[in-house]
Amino acid sequence: MKLPASLVAPKRGRIEIIPMIDAIFFLLVYFIMTSLSLTQMQTHGATLPQSRTASVKPSAKLVASVARNGDLFLDGSRVSERELVTRIGAKVAQNENIAVVLTGDKNADAAGLLRVFDLVKQADAKNVVFATEPATNTTTGEAAR
Repeated sequence: MKLPASLVAPKRGRIEIIPMIDAIFFLLVYFIMTSLSLTQMQTHGATLPQSRTASVKPSAKLVASVARNGDLFLDGSRVSERELVTRIGAKVAQNENIAVVLTGDKNADAAGLLRVFDLVKQADAKNVVFATEPATNTTTGEAAR
């Protein structure tokens, strides 16, 4: 008895590339859409205090930080007091509506944050905001509304 060729010769496997491209494209779109919703702030690592009030995210911003030991940072790089005023003043001269976001460690002395606030105001910044974390309900761990 003679068997048909389709039964004798095993079929070669095929790699379907189109479904793989679809899956990669879906992941790419997911990560792009997720990254658009994130707010990136270049700041020195600080544990922010909590606040129950909501605020609007500014589009153009500078981040001025004070570390627990009193070091000053502007957009993640260490600066002196004079350099902080100069660099913020230059950015404010380019864009009057730029927001200066002040960050500081919640366990640090408030006098350091007030010193940075005073320096930012010396640079004629009109929009100054404080960065905080949403307050959490201590019994359930949920963010307060």
